[in-house]
Formats: sequence, structure tokens, C-alpha cells
Amino acid sequence: MAKLILQDGTEVEAFTADEMKAAVEKETGGLKAKLDELLGETKTAKQRARELEEAQTAAEEERQREKGEFKSLYEREQQAKKELADKFTEFQSKVQRQEISLEAQRLAGQLSKDRDRSELLAEKVAQLAKHTDAGVRFEIGGVEVEHDKVLAHLKSKYPFLVDASGVTGGGAPNNNMGGGAANTNPFAKGESFNLTEQARITRENPQMAAQLKQAASR
Repeated sequence: MAKLILQDGTEVEAFTADEMKAAVEKETGGLKAKLDELLGETKTAKQRARELEEAQTAAEEERQREKGEFKSLYEREQQAKKELADKFTEFQSKVQRQEISLEAQRLAGQLSKDRDRSELLAEKVAQLAKHTDAGVRFEIGGVEVEHDKVLAHLKSKYPFLVDASGVTGGGAPNNNMGGGAANTNPFAKGESFNLTEQARITRENPQMAAQLKQAASR
């Protein structure tokens, strides 16, 4: 330190310029070190925060990816189940139609041995049939009926398709429709010729009308 004499003659000690500089540097050096330490801690905290944020983002992206994959897997599974159910329903419907067709053919075969007439009768029988858990059942006018009622209904409504129907009045028992048995055909020349019945059959079943016309021309 340097000694200074004031104007009044008082002698005092004072720091020299170099000592002041050294003291300031010493003091500021400690503050700078502390500041660097704080800045380092801040930087580390920010780095950790950024790393945590990145980790959370990555975790969320993974969760969303897994969620999307699960959703896709679930949708594929549901679609596969639907396709399987549709195939089963289609197969079941096909089996039911076959059972109805076989039962209709069986009943029609009891009414006519002629193939063409039997096929036409089978179509009419099938229209009265429905498939239930108990098998093939028949309804007429919304009322369930037994086989004998179905046969009687067909004999009454389509006598010209039934072998040896024995119809009197509007139809003669001697008209042949391509089979050996006697039947009435409203398209055949003779007593069985019936314009009203022709119009009804043509309106209700054009295919049947065409076959009856063909049979009448033989």
C-alpha cells in the first residue's frame, strides 16, 4: 500500500492502482466463477428439460403408432368376422333353398309324373314354403298347413297340371299335355279350351303359359 499525506498533513495509507486492480479482479473473479456455475446449471437444466420433452414426444408417437396398429388390427379382425358371417349366412341360405326345392319337387312329383308340369308345380309349391328351425313348412294365406292341404290347394288352383285330375265342366279329362295321363289344358283345342284361364295363367306365370301352349300343340 502507498502512504499519502493530505493537505492538512495527515498521513494515510491507500491502495495503489495495481492493488486496486488486483482486488477488483479477485472479487469479480469469484462472482464470474459463480455466474459460470449458475449458467452451467441453467444449461444443464435446459438440456435435461429438452431431453425429457423429446422422450415424452417419442413415447407419445410410439403410443399413437401402437394405437393405430391396434385399431388397424381390430378393424381387420372385424372385417374378417363379417366376411365369415356373410359366407356362413350365404351357405345357410343356399342349403335352405335346396331343402325347399327338394321338398317342393317331392310334393309336385305326387301330382304329376310329367317333367314339365312337375317343374311348374314345384315352383308353385316353393312359393308356399318357408324354412324354419323345424325344417320346411308351408303357409297358405298366412296360415301354416300340412302337406295334404298344399296338394289339395294345387289340385284346385292348377288342375290342368295334375295327372288324372278328373276336372269336369270347364275342362275335359281327355286332353293330353305331353304325358300319358288325362289332364285339362286351357290352351288345348276341345272342351278344355278356356280363354279366361289362358289370360289368368299368362298374367300370373308367362313361363307356364308358354309350356302349356307347347303341350297343346303336340
